[in-house]
Amino acid sequence: MSNTTMEQPRKKGFFSNLANPVLRKLEKDGEYASGNVATYKGIIIKTLFFLALSIIGVAVCFILHNLMISSPTAVLAHVADTKNGIYDLTVAGGELVIMIVVLAISIITPFIAWLVRPAIPIVGSLYSLAQGMLIGYSTIALAQEYRYLSLFAMLITLALVGGMMLVYAKRIIKVTARFRGVITAIFFGIIVSGIIYFLLSLIPAVRNSGLFSGISTAFGSPIISIVIGIIYVILAALFMLVDFDTIERCVTNQVDEKYEWMAAWGLAYTILYIYFKILRILLMIVGNRSSKN
Repeated sequence: MSNTTMEQPRKKGFFSNLANPVLRKLEKDGEYASGNVATYKGIIIKTLFFLALSIIGVAVCFILHNLMISSPTAVLAHVADTKNGIYDLTVAGGELVIMIVVLAISIITPFIAWLVRPAIPIVGSLYSLAQGMLIGYSTIALAQEYRYLSLFAMLITLALVGGMMLVYAKRIIKVTARFRGVITAIFFGIIVSGIIYFLLSLIPAVRNSGLFSGISTAFGSPIISIVIGIIYVILAALFMLVDFDTIERCVTNQVDEKYEWMAAWGLAYTILYIYFKILRILLMIVGNRSSKN
């Protein structure tokens, strides 16, 4: 069978197919297979592969940190949270370079994966390793009594993933074109609002105005920040339903096996995103509680 555009049985609106950029391109440009086809097993294995790389990234981070900080020639830098005592980080100078590289990889690789689909096995692996190292450094940065938060965030993330899988399997929430459109419109609304807020903050007259200062103070409130973080997690969880739906349709329509990498990385990306959002919420909750004591 010749390659053709994947069948779209559902009517779609402007925002209905933009939820996950990688999975959106998979669904839009997916090819029918002439040989091996995408399977749930293949996608699961590749998703676990990316997540396993993140775990390896955590281990690499801890090993490098212990080696570099114990070096007799290491130049150490120490940063501590004197207000709430949540973080207490001592790193070697070379680790600062590693952190910058890891951050750069985390920012750049998603765009490459979106634009260059055949590169996903490579850039997706680099992204997963980089995210793992960020998890490692996030854990190392925490004061000893708060390091359990990293594990707690991981357990909550796994529970959320399992819960959303059940929600999707039982069709408790049906993923329709309207559903995709609504959550994606909300997502883009948040992005546009953030950009507008940033641009306005660059204008001195606006930045120093009473209205803008009031808005900044409101959004800087710990309670408001926690609520916004929870909204982001809920939105990401709903995006996960779209991921599951797109994967199901790709398998049902028997797209080529190579698209398993796109589906797997898209889902792994969402899971890692949720983890960091949950960790941030936990840190804000603990920080807010500490500031009251």
